[in-house]
Amino acid sequence: MLRTAVASARVALVELRLRRPFITASGRRDRTVNAALFIRLRGGASGYGEASTSIAQKRLTPAVLRGALEKMALRARGRDVRDWRALVDEAWKRHGAASPAVAAFEAALLSALAAEAGTNLAGWLGGASRRIETDLTISGSNDTGLTRAAAAEAAAAGFRILKIKVSGRLADDLARVRAVREAAPKARLLLDGNQGFTPASALKFIETVLKTGAPVELFEQPTPKDDLRALAFVALRCPVPVAADESVATPSDAMRAMEAGVTAINIKLAKSGISRGLEIAAVARAAKLPLMIGCMAETARGLAASVHLALGTGFFTWCDLDSDLLLVEDPKSRKLAGWTRRGRFASLELSPNPSRDGSGDKSS
Repeated sequence: MLRTAVASARVALVELRLRRPFITASGRRDRTVNAALFIRLRGGASGYGEASTSIAQKRLTPAVLRGALEKMALRARGRDVRDWRALVDEAWKRHGAASPAVAAFEAALLSALAAEAGTNLAGWLGGASRRIETDLTISGSNDTGLTRAAAAEAAAAGFRILKIKVSGRLADDLARVRAVREAAPKARLLLDGNQGFTPASALKFIETVLKTGAPVELFEQPTPKDDLRALAFVALRCPVPVAADESVATPSDAMRAMEAGVTAINIKLAKSGISRGLEIAAVARAAKLPLMIGCMAETARGLAASVHLALGTGFFTWCDLDSDLLLVEDPKSRKLAGWTRRGRFASLELSPNPSRDGSGDKSS
């Protein structure tokens, strides 16, 4: 019996509501519906991957993500996961337009392979650390009362880094930053523009915020993703690092961003998957650009691949891995995640492989 062959694979939808409405420059959401892939190997190890829907990619509906995963799962049955790279390359060729689904497929394969090897994904990726500090995201609501309450709650929970969604509407954005600072005066700040600014408005906004004394560490994707020249224009004039997020999904994107003058890069597995994410990291590290790792609206279990990537490599200056805190999730489901949340910290269990499946669950 070939222990590393895929014995079974199934896809299911996971629906959860958010604790608070999540608002960005691209829109608003109150719940998420994600597509989950469960695979089991003949030797008994299992793996999990999750494709999150998002505000920014409305065409990637739950049905689209589920359909892509079902096709990938069908082709994977009977295949040897040690040949994971060929499986993932094939998935990118066939389903690259549904990148969160390909990323989920890769995460399921690799977490199963790591489990069969007697470790977890973080260990398989290098085991650099057992704990990382994450930020917490403050939604782009124009209700300053809600913003202040969210920031105060985060500060009370011990979060030292808050990421604020901003939109390009100067008065609203400044009011939101002010509300966060009033409620969490010691917090360090990351600002996420979600492509809502022009170069001129981005520079005016960051200049105004910094004049107030706000401790801003990063300005993420202020300008449209397809206008790399605009993003670089801001980056070359901004006093804090400017991160390419939506502009970078592949290693070649990272090369173009680096050559243009972007000063930081945000890796999201929903855009690139694990292996491409590592290649993007290699480009950034060669250029000495700081790295951020982000997420979409994954559950705690769906976020595991990103958490394990951050823990395994130790590459990331900023870990924006907080989707588990933004969702109303069953505590029983959280126990299947394969990592532990302790306030602002994400860490591994004392046992590196508590259930031998890389995901904390033997059911598939």
